Amino acid sequence: EQTFLDMLLARLLVTLRHDSASFTPPTLASAAGALGALHERGVSAKRAASGASSAANRRCVEALGEHIVKALEAFGEEDIARVGGHFAIAFLDDVQRRAFLRRAAQLDAGLRSDGAPHLLVAMQDMEAVVRKHSFAFIASLPDQTKDYLMKLKLAADKAVRSPA
Repeated sequence: EQTFLDMLLARLLVTLRHDSASFTPPTLASAAGALGALHERGVSAKRAASGASSAANRRCVEALGEHIVKALEAFGEEDIARVGGHFAIAFLDDVQRRAFLRRAAQLDAGLRSDGAPHLLVAMQDMEAVVRKHSFAFIASLPDQTKDYLMKLKLAADKAVRSPA
């Protein structure tokens, strides 16, 4: 499994470098979400079958994070939700993570009345992952972003208290 992931990440890195225009926000978000889900299940871009793969994996997730941040203004709610908290916490640095969460707050992702219910669930999962990662990080966020994360948490708490 790890060797196959290493191979896919090497190919993704080449494609990110040579054909970056083909990576739309949904494509970037899907790739990031898949890497985050794999990481959560124990097959991670942070591990590698060899030293060379480790360096290539690191370069790949760094490049993917950079592409995501460059494209954030074009990301919609679905794209933000698709990236997921596991990728954001495991592979984005603090500056990238702040920008990502700021974009989610700007969009009010998951909290809009016209939003699909799965978006709220996805964003509540993201909030929980971020909260478990570091309270100090959350405390250092701008007020708008902290308020947004608190709204997600309150909506999750409300759902637990009054199941449908």
